Amino acid sequence: MAGTRGRWRLLGASILALSTMLAAAASAQAPASADPNITPYEPAYFTEFRPVTAWDMIGRIPGFQFDGGTSARGFAGTAGNVLIDGERPPTRSDALSTVLSRIPASQVLRIDIVRAGAGGIDMQGKSVVANVIRKPDAGVTGAMSAGLTLTDQGLFQPSLGIQVQRQRDGRSMDGSFRYNNGSQETGSVRERRNPAGDVVMIGLEDGAFGYTTAEATGVYEGPFGGGRIRANALINYNSSVYEGAETLILPGGQESSLSDAVRWRGEAGLRWTRSLPRGMNLELVGFQSITDNDNTSQYDTPSFTSDVLSDQLSGESILGATLKFADLETGFGDVSFEAGTEVALNWVDSASAYTFDDSPLLLPGDDTRVEELRSETFVTARWAARTDLSVEANLRYELSRIIATGTAGEGETTLGYLKPRLNLTWTPAPRNTVTFKLEKNVDQLSFGAFTASAAFSTGIFGRGNPDIRPAQVWLANARYERLFDRQGSLVAEFTHEDFSDVLGVVVIEEIPPGGTTPRTFNITRNVGTATRDKLTLSSRLPLDRFGFEGGILSGQVYYRWSNTTDPVTFEDRRLSGEQVVGWSFALSQNLVAERISWSVSASSGSESRSFGPSTLSNFRSDPTFNLGLTYRPDAQWSVSGGLYIASDSESDFTLFSGPRNVGAPLYTEVSRNPGSSQAYISVRRSF
Repeated sequence: MAGTRGRWRLLGASILALSTMLAAAASAQAPASADPNITPYEPAYFTEFRPVTAWDMIGRIPGFQFDGGTSARGFAGTAGNVLIDGERPPTRSDALSTVLSRIPASQVLRIDIVRAGAGGIDMQGKSVVANVIRKPDAGVTGAMSAGLTLTDQGLFQPSLGIQVQRQRDGRSMDGSFRYNNGSQETGSVRERRNPAGDVVMIGLEDGAFGYTTAEATGVYEGPFGGGRIRANALINYNSSVYEGAETLILPGGQESSLSDAVRWRGEAGLRWTRSLPRGMNLELVGFQSITDNDNTSQYDTPSFTSDVLSDQLSGESILGATLKFADLETGFGDVSFEAGTEVALNWVDSASAYTFDDSPLLLPGDDTRVEELRSETFVTARWAARTDLSVEANLRYELSRIIATGTAGEGETTLGYLKPRLNLTWTPAPRNTVTFKLEKNVDQLSFGAFTASAAFSTGIFGRGNPDIRPAQVWLANARYERLFDRQGSLVAEFTHEDFSDVLGVVVIEEIPPGGTTPRTFNITRNVGTATRDKLTLSSRLPLDRFGFEGGILSGQVYYRWSNTTDPVTFEDRRLSGEQVVGWSFALSQNLVAERISWSVSASSGSESRSFGPSTLSNFRSDPTFNLGLTYRPDAQWSVSGGLYIASDSESDFTLFSGPRNVGAPLYTEVSRNPGSSQAYISVRRSF
């Protein structure tokens, strides 16, 4: 308890210190709105910045931090924090930032920043969302773009894109195509030492990586069946090839690796909305996707040869319905309700063939099918208690059945979880907002935990486990936002999470399929509890009053701490792969007369530690830097260029002879990779 009180005192002191420093700058008037939880930004607000797309406009809104959502299965709980005409697009692979970049700025009527408690908006648990509202009749618009990236190895990476929109008479059509192609050379130095500190291996690796991506999308929206329908379709192709050779200076010889991956993905989504009597509104959503992944890899050393061939076919089907009721005016403030349900079927068929020294290697889970049938039903109530205070309460019930079959064994699990959520929004003063959130969430199981894995370089093999449960987490969040001037903002946010049924990896011993002697395997299991806390401070400071006209200094810093019990050593440690501290800073300037905007930015490198049953690994990278410049001579043309300076990185891992609690270190290996810098230029022509 003392530690928790100390963290809240730290949060309060940080907010007080930063708000005191910036309070003197608060002078400009905020955009007006009838609802105190909605702040509208009209096109005139963005004029001086000459935005090309809605994505450019989102980046200019003070205090708003974009969240593109998650890639978890289903729609429930995976939404980003930007809506389009009050709704989220019924799509998964089409990134939210990409959708926004296809909306011309000329089509945007306004952007509303909505805080929890605003009526008529499904916040999906977010404290703040942006609602991009389009003009009902924007005509025919479009754009063509071309880009070229030059790496520091002299390699070119071209990209092309085209998009067309037609919005007229209450109907809209949207089509786009994107293509990217390129290659990259890699190089690294690997050094291995025994427990005594003697160098036993030095390797120099040279590799080449090539990739191709192509994506086509189509959208139709218009009246249908007494309501409105929105239909999305997407097809995506992604391929990559890596070929590398490592010369072993010590002890001599050569290692080679080759990987080839191809992925096809197609999806289609439908959303139909209709107004009903008594002010109610009905929304129906349907979605279907199919993904095919084919991968081959080879890894050969002076000691052994190995091959892996894998094929994975997966699909997702979603049906959902939401009913929104009209607001009720009471003597205690307006109250609104909505209720809904979502059913999702996910399945994965995966098959892998392993070869070691030209002999087949059978592993538990190398041929697996996993099906998950999940439903989530919810009811939400919003209460506008006062003009400066609103409350949102949400109750969700998740029911799922998971069936796993294959060479790892068979398992069937039925799970049910009640997931409450409470959001409170308070506006103690104009342009000052405080939000609190308390909710229970349930993580989704990774289908990879049901399948086998093989790391031939370390001799670590994983077996699938058909009998696991998802981790559950109670989350408490407090957020303070202060806006000042036209572009200034200060945001402080603290999040605490309590986990149960945490998944971890342990070691077991069993006889593999077709074998006669026991082998050691890593396996994923539910292993215990964990906690995690995160404090984030971010700010945008306009520099006009300091003589730097059109300049903005922005930055963010976070500190994270966590604790769990290691499932192997049973000692307390932080969560695997967690980065403790991170930061980013940027200086930008908008030169209105010159029609130029530029920015320089830097972000912290990475530093994290990961814990395996028989390995300890660390990753470190230096800060990265960006320089960008955009020239927009008129409303049609936009030319951008820049320089990205990547950081050097270093990773190390220690391999033990067995589980870390009983095994002795066999060796420690360090790999150093130089960063690759790139220069880029892109041209866009709107019409």
